[in-house]
Amino acid sequence: MLLSSLANRFNQFLDQTLKGINSLQMGDSLSVTPALARQTFPNLLIERLYYAEGRQHPCHPLHGSHAGLCRS
Repeated sequence: MLLSSLANRFNQFLDQTLKGINSLQMGDSLSVTPALARQTFPNLLIERLYYAEGRQHPCHPLHGSHAGLCRS
């Protein structure tokens, strides 16, 4: 009985979480302005390039530097 009650609560929690994620993906509860997109997405791109080049490793010659990752 206790196990089925916990499973039911967990399923309800997952359902609500997935609904929230879907609403964010659809843009119902979050509006992204072009200015916000320009600020956020290039930063994400630079971060991905940083890790793609392996700069997170202390032995990399450019460890801790984002120089040269993106040309504007």
